[in-house]
This record gives sequence, C-alpha cells and structure tokens, in this order.
Amino acid sequence: MSDTLAYQVVPRAEDAADSIDHLPEDVERYYSDAIRVLGVGVPDAAAVQLRRTLEAAAAHFSIKEKVLMRSIEKLISEGHVTQSFGPVLHHIRAIGNVGAHASDERVDHAAAQRALRFTTQLLRNLFEVPGELKSLNAKPRETLPPAPGGGPA
Repeated sequence: MSDTLAYQVVPRAEDAADSIDHLPEDVERYYSDAIRVLGVGVPDAAAVQLRRTLEAAAAHFSIKEKVLMRSIEKLISEGHVTQSFGPVLHHIRAIGNVGAHASDERVDHAAAQRALRFTTQLLRNLFEVPGELKSLNAKPRETLPPAPGGGPA
C-alpha cells in the first residue's frame, strides 16, 4: 500500500486569509510548514511548527531566551506586542508543547486552527503592518491620494 500525498498547486481563496507580507524568511518557513501539515491532517505537527514560528519571530527581534515563556515576556516588555496579547502568545506556546511531547494528550484540528489564527494575527502585527507602513512612508508625496475634501493632508 502506498501513501500518496496530494499538494495544492493553485491557492484557494481561503488560503489568502493566511497570507502575510513582509515576513522574514526564517519565520515564513515555520509558518508555511504549519499551514502545510495542518492541511494534510497532522495538527500535532502544525502546533509544533506554530511554536517554532513564535520562537523565530522573537529571535528576529534579538530575543533568544532559552525558555519560550521568557521570550514571550520580553516581546511584551520591549513593546513588540501589547500586554493584552500575552495570553494569545502563551496559548500558541502551550498548544505547541502539547504537540511536541509524547502523551495521551493530542492537539485536535480545531485547536491547531485556532492557534494558526492567533499566530497569523501576531505575525501581521509584528511584520506586515510595520512593513506596509514603511512602504507607505517610502512613497513620494505626489503619489499619495489627495486627502478627503481635496485639501492638503
């Protein structure tokens, strides 16, 4: 019996929800792997890759604590994310821990999907929004649309 995996070649509309611009290569690699393995039905592996995504995102900001919980606290204390976002980061970490360890506890598809949504929002806050603002600020003034009412902004 052969195990054959089918890979999607053309992105579907729902894949656009997970698309994030301005991701550093190392962060994007773990994030893409999480999406891929979740798509083929391995939520435990997806959870581990999402945890790695979080570690790589923190490392991009030179936060490389030995314990991920400390890296999360540093992301918050250095102002990269707000304090209210902390429980989301700890949820991603905890789900990743469940996926990484051999036990009776497993990560189900719904839990991995929720962790993916949280991770997507984190990455948008850390990389996409600042990247878009940087691109916007790099545009010459005359290419910006006029302010509402026709006057100068």
